[in-house]
Amino acid sequence: MVAAARPVPVGSVPSDVVLSSDAQRAYVISPSSNNVTVVDTRSATVIGEPLRAGIFPSALALSPDGSALYVAGGESDDLRAFDTRTHRPIGAPVSIGDAPSGIAISPDGTTVFATGHYSNDVRLVDAQSWRVVGEPIRVGARPSQISMSRDGLRAYVTNSGADSVSVLDVESQRVIGSAIPVGLYPYGVVVSRDGARVLVANQNSDTVSVIDTATAMVMRTIPVGDSPTTIALSPVGDLAYVTNMYADTISVISIETLSVTEVSGTSAQSPRGIALGTLSNVDAGDVSKRPRPGKDAP
Repeated sequence: MVAAARPVPVGSVPSDVVLSSDAQRAYVISPSSNNVTVVDTRSATVIGEPLRAGIFPSALALSPDGSALYVAGGESDDLRAFDTRTHRPIGAPVSIGDAPSGIAISPDGTTVFATGHYSNDVRLVDAQSWRVVGEPIRVGARPSQISMSRDGLRAYVTNSGADSVSVLDVESQRVIGSAIPVGLYPYGVVVSRDGARVLVANQNSDTVSVIDTATAMVMRTIPVGDSPTTIALSPVGDLAYVTNMYADTISVISIETLSVTEVSGTSAQSPRGIALGTLSNVDAGDVSKRPRPGKDAP
C-alpha cells in the first residue's frame, strides 16, 4: 500500500524528484523558485540552502555513482552540474537545446542526454569534458522525457506534440525506424529492468501505453487516473508507479500482468514527480495545475 508521510516544505511548484542510491537524499526541483531543494529523507528535513539551478529548471538526474546532480534549465536553455557532497556547481552551465525538459544519463556515467522541447531534438553532453558532443538528434515534435535501457543501448523519447515515442540507438546516435504512436500528449517514460517493455504516461488520454521493444509496437493500453504524468519503477522493478496529476492519486501497475493493482490517494496536491527507494517513497507534489513542461500548453 502507498502510504503518505508528513510533507516537507520545498520551493514553489515542485515538479520532479530524484533519490540517491541509498535513498537518504531527495533532490526536488522547483521551477517557479529556480532551484533544487535537498531533503534528508530520514528526518524529513531540508539540508542547507537550495541550489540555484537556472531559469525555470525542468528536469534533474543523478550520475550512476551519485557524485553529480544534473539539472536542465527549461528557460535558460542550459545544463548544470552540482557536486552532491559539497552542493557546489561543477564547471559552468552548458548551453543545450531550446527548453530542455528531460535528462537521462548513460549507465557508465559518461554522457548526459537532454531533450530540447522546442528544438525538437536530443543533445549529448560529455560528462568529463563538459562539452556538447556530436550533432543534435532530431526526434518528434515537443520531446519531453527520455529514459534509457539498463544496458545503455537504447533511449526512448516521448514526443508530446506528436503523440509518439522515438527510439534512439545510443552508439550510432541515430533514431531507429519510425516513431511509435502512443496516446495523447505522452510525457513520462520508463524502461522495464529487462528492457522488454517501455511504459509511457499519456497525459491527455489518461492512459499508460506499454511498448514491446522487440516489435516497437504498443502491446497494451492501461487506463489510469486523470492526467498521468510521471512513471517510476520500484527498486526491484516489479511495479510501476504513475502520478495522476489532476486526480491527486498514484496508480500502481504490475510489470508482470500489465494491470493496475492499486490506486492510492496522496496528500500532495497535483502530484507530478515521483521517485522510489528502499528507505522511503518520495512524492513531489503541491504543484499548481499548469499541466505542461516548458513554456506553453500543447
